[in-house]
Amino acid sequence: MLLKKHSFREMGDKIWEYVNGLYQPGDRFPYPLQEGNKGTLLGTIFASLIAYMLGKEQDLKGMSHIIDEILDIEDTKTGLFKDPDINSNSFLQPEIHSPIYVSLQTTYFCRACLQSLGLKLDHGVSWVLDLLPEGNLEKWLNSLNWKDPWLVSNIDMFTGIFLLEFQQMGLENDNIKDGVKRYFQWHDKNQSGKTGFWGNEDDYLNLMAGGYHIILHYDFYNQKLNHIKQIIDTTLSLPWKDGLFVYGGGGGSCEDMDAIDILVRLSQYDSYRNENIKQTLQNASKMLIIGQNNDGGFGWRIQPTTGRLLNLITNNEFKTQSLIGLLYSGAFKIMHRSHFNSTFYYSSLATYPFCLNKSDMWSTWFRALSLALIARRYPDLYFEKCNWKFPFWPGLGCDPFTII
Repeated sequence: MLLKKHSFREMGDKIWEYVNGLYQPGDRFPYPLQEGNKGTLLGTIFASLIAYMLGKEQDLKGMSHIIDEILDIEDTKTGLFKDPDINSNSFLQPEIHSPIYVSLQTTYFCRACLQSLGLKLDHGVSWVLDLLPEGNLEKWLNSLNWKDPWLVSNIDMFTGIFLLEFQQMGLENDNIKDGVKRYFQWHDKNQSGKTGFWGNEDDYLNLMAGGYHIILHYDFYNQKLNHIKQIIDTTLSLPWKDGLFVYGGGGGSCEDMDAIDILVRLSQYDSYRNENIKQTLQNASKMLIIGQNNDGGFGWRIQPTTGRLLNLITNNEFKTQSLIGLLYSGAFKIMHRSHFNSTFYYSSLATYPFCLNKSDMWSTWFRALSLALIARRYPDLYFEKCNWKFPFWPGLGCDPFTII
């Protein structure tokens, strides 16, 4: 049986081999987002986060150099970081991924990277302090385009992270405390009692992926979250035939992580539909395991290859549903090749192209982290314990098993 034979140690070794294989000494940022590209800030950050997850951060090639280069791009007045490879021509869709979006995202990831490499942050992002005067924070959140919750919830998430970091670093004062209180009050008020999420409800996948970014903060801050049953129902309505969370098959490294993380967290708060949750996560886990590519990394889509079909056929733990699901994905790929083989641009930036049918640093981190979440939540599904680490700082994948 595949899950009972699966070795996290062996998978981790292959992931680490993939990361080391992309190292480019001499580059300012020595790790690319994907093989064939030059080293970039985000590629290097994701390599660092993978290293932290595997407990190998001290073994990361170029670690000291990476820390120095990232510290060098911080604006000490605002606390914001600027990617030196991004300019006005980099924005392919500025009306979607705007300069402020990218600035806040870059800042979050840079700070996460520094913490993953052992640097203790001693100051917060002062940009967020301008939102603390009465009414400013609410005006900022209301100004976001909640017709596209997946998109704007990232900006919402970065705002919440920068507030929570002050608390985490022991720099919290009455203004910060009040800002955090008002942040959650706004979300309590604007949460849907129907779906449990925030924003336009026309697309449940978009809604769920957006809601994930907000639920993280409720969990990190140990804040009471309302409408948990509705969140669970909405999320459990999304799995496709292959067990992942994107229509057409193959999943998506973001969408799958978002759904998996939500179900892992909320199943610890409420016993509602726990058996459904466990089965859903078990199905997703099987696909994640066979999703590791030959180079050791993971891609945005898990491709319906012949090798993976044979893997399902020869492992009797896999139910017929898993095999049929992958066959459906294969048929969908024939009819909609771009769904599996397109080139995307991370945050619509020309600086960060990546092919969906190849391994990339972002997907490798997020897919491995997704599997680790399931394994830690339901260790009885595996013969080997998963010892991979989760971020202790607020944000994506923050530790759901320890009160920080």
